[in-house]
Amino acid sequence: MVQNHKELTHILQILRDNPRGMSLKQISEAIGMNRISVARYLDILRASGQVDMVPYGQAKLFYLSQRVSVSALLDFSSDLVVVIGKDQHIVQANKNFLHLVNQNIEEIAGKKLLDVLNPLTQELGIKTKIDQALEGKELLEEICILKEDEELYFHMKIVPTAFIDGSPGITIILEDITEYKRTINALIESEKKYRSLIENLGDFLVNVERYSMMHDHIRNPLQAIVGIADLEGGDLNEKIHQQAKEIDGIITQLDIGRIEADKIREFLRKHYSVSGNPVIARHGMNQKT
Repeated sequence: MVQNHKELTHILQILRDNPRGMSLKQISEAIGMNRISVARYLDILRASGQVDMVPYGQAKLFYLSQRVSVSALLDFSSDLVVVIGKDQHIVQANKNFLHLVNQNIEEIAGKKLLDVLNPLTQELGIKTKIDQALEGKELLEEICILKEDEELYFHMKIVPTAFIDGSPGITIILEDITEYKRTINALIESEKKYRSLIENLGDFLVNVERYSMMHDHIRNPLQAIVGIADLEGGDLNEKIHQQAKEIDGIITQLDIGRIEADKIREFLRKHYSVSGNPVIARHGMNQKT
């Protein structure tokens, strides 16, 4: 194996020094090896994507591949990507994934995914889904991961993958949706508070309206009492006038509240409804908008 690695490296260096390409004969002569052995090494390098070949007349020209390596390609993605082998051990990961787990590739390579991540939703059964993906099934799930007491949300896509040697594996792609989830949760909470406010405001306006009915039940009899006191005269008349004035002031404030309540009620009836029902209940009976 060490000898093979040495020869492969030698061939790659020769091709690097000759970017315009070389034939099988030229490579064989340059490294002092028979053509059959060189051809076998070239097949290995082509299969791994390190060398390309193009026909050139009756010959074939070999040159270094200009393809981007898989590891470099993964780093172009804004998502978090981790590649897992058929034994469910981590093979490769991009920078974004390494940042999430706060480790380098050397530290996580060979470990199982659940030894690296800390999902809050254990019932997802990630191991089972990895088994399904290894059988060729593509899966999409939402997952919540705990990082330093912070909950992070992701769309997790598990994609069946084949390695160069033909062995099965999977690629897991994590799309960060944390801000989206937080925004949605904030909107839901705001909606709950809004509905609670409207419903409580409706109850408040009903109570104000009930108090405003005292205009008929209190003020009119009060005026009659004051009239009788005027006829009687004396010290008692002055006390009755003073207390009646205080009571009238209270009723006046309630009248102002009733007017403001009517304005608010009309606005709510015009613009809002809670749970499909009218906002305001008047004297215990629903009023349709």
